[in-house]
Amino acid sequence: MELAVITAEKISVMFVMALIGMICYRIGLISGHTNEKLSDILLLLVSPLLIFTSYQQAFDPEKLNGLLAAFFMAAVSHAVAIAIASFLVKKGRTDWEVERISSIYSNCGFMGIPLVSALFGADGVFYATAYITVFNVLVWTHGVILMTGKQDFKSFLTALRSPCIVAVVLGLFCYLARIRFPAVILEPLTAIADMNTPLAMLVAGVSIAGSDIRALLMKVQIYYVCAIRLLVIPVAVLLVLKAFRLDDMVTTVVVLATSCPTATTGTLFALKFHRNSGYASEIFGLATASSIVTIPVMMLLCGLIRI
Repeated sequence: MELAVITAEKISVMFVMALIGMICYRIGLISGHTNEKLSDILLLLVSPLLIFTSYQQAFDPEKLNGLLAAFFMAAVSHAVAIAIASFLVKKGRTDWEVERISSIYSNCGFMGIPLVSALFGADGVFYATAYITVFNVLVWTHGVILMTGKQDFKSFLTALRSPCIVAVVLGLFCYLARIRFPAVILEPLTAIADMNTPLAMLVAGVSIAGSDIRALLMKVQIYYVCAIRLLVIPVAVLLVLKAFRLDDMVTTVVVLATSCPTATTGTLFALKFHRNSGYASEIFGLATASSIVTIPVMMLLCGLIRI
């Protein structure tokens, strides 16, 4: 119960930040083009720095074991998500590719990292990097194949070169090699990394404000896709992961990352591969708004369920 309450409080704070982003868009302070640039800064600089700085801590064999467990659970959670989405979102219907990728992949970077950081600090982000690594590898391989219908090895190489993956590799190397940066270097990196939550919420708020909220609320199918992303998949992942009886904190971090709303990657891929990007952004908008309620519910279930 306490974790659910804290999560609700943190999400409320983040929602206010997103609301400020919506207002900034409405009054013309942040345009769609500016939001794209802010998103690039977040993805290419701020989030990777947050990931890297989370590894700047004293080496602990127990934490390394937790990280390995997080990689395992992240792989399991994505496998469960892919299986459920493949069953519930039937191939061949209109925009099934957009619906399936929106159901499978969570916004573990934009929303997951800020929430994990707020709830568990650097240790939580340390474990969340495993989920983000698995996410990036799969979304740039399975996700691309899903949206194009073609297998492309270049996409896998692209995933390995993404800033977040590079940050994980460099951070893990420094962690294992016991390389700690001096304060004169680490403090400015940490200061930039601390921009992650407000910047992510501003970007999310502008994205929501840019969609036709009234029109999307009338589309029944969007509620179906959002229910799969926010409730069906997270509950299934929670039950499966609890059965392994691994570290509670690591399990909670992975469930939290899984419970996040639809990834912005769905909209970006829809634009890139000429799918219905408007529909993808509508799913993103409703899922993001709905997650204010569903994520605390998932954290409540995470604390109540004992297998």
